[in-house]
Amino acid sequence: MVETNVQQKIAEAAHTEYGWNANEVRVDEVERLRRRACSFYTVAHTVRPLSYQANYGLLAGKEVIGNGDGKVVAKILDSCAADAPAEWWAEIVTRFHRDLGAGIVLVDESTRPDVFRRLKEAGKPFTPPTLDPARKVLRYLLLDPETNVVYRVEAKRTPGGEIEISKSEML
Repeated sequence: MVETNVQQKIAEAAHTEYGWNANEVRVDEVERLRRRACSFYTVAHTVRPLSYQANYGLLAGKEVIGNGDGKVVAKILDSCAADAPAEWWAEIVTRFHRDLGAGIVLVDESTRPDVFRRLKEAGKPFTPPTLDPARKVLRYLLLDPETNVVYRVEAKRTPGGEIEISKSEML
């Protein structure tokens, strides 16, 4: 259950960003993404049938942050990613970088067995999310569930500090 004050902060952010009334949103914590002083939430509109959910993070228990550019993603990673595995990084980049915004991070064969079968049949290798030791380059596979396309995603930290995304269709 999301605390009332946190729910209110997240609902206000959804109102500002999407114009959704605070009493018409459902806020759910994505507990598997919780890190130290950072928590992450999905927000759905309870009245309008929308095909997407918004993602928000609460950094240090006070700053609400939604999706955005590479600077936004870098801020989340810098605030929350200490000792986080590559799978966590991939989820954050996917949910919060506006050039991606959604999709299913392919972590292992159990994530989507149908996709792994297709990869194997096409002679394409599956690689789990990987993060180089210096934490400058993240590579992973991402499924767009609406189009059923698999992308190879690379997220790099630029010299300016932001996260730059490149994706190429793999399957």
